[in-house]
Amino acid sequence: MTWGAVNEWTTQAAYARLAKLSDHPTLATLLRRIMKQEGRHIDFYATQAAERLESSKRAQRITRWALRRFWSPVGSGVVPDTEVDFLGTYLFGDPEGHAMAERIDRRVDRLPGLGGLNLLAHAVSP
Repeated sequence: MTWGAVNEWTTQAAYARLAKLSDHPTLATLLRRIMKQEGRHIDFYATQAAERLESSKRAQRITRWALRRFWSPVGSGVVPDTEVDFLGTYLFGDPEGHAMAERIDRRVDRLPGLGGLNLLAHAVSP
């Protein structure tokens, strides 16, 4: 559930950044609609993750270990690393993008036992 929450948070943030950076009204409208759907997914995953992590220190340790060692941005492993790197830099490489990545890291920090992972900070840093 935590993995899903992180992926949904990053996907929604990527759509928001793309809508802004593209400066294309039709694309921005479409992306906002998709983001609304993503919000429903986020609510589910984040709520489930918080509940499950709250009830088990073991779950916290395993989740923390798995995220630290294996989590990577959506699309990693499916497309070449150069494309993932380009997209990360394009969407999150400026100050506004860094701020958005930091907000996602703070959301992860609020989940029981997951403070200080800095997943996005590590993923979007050069």
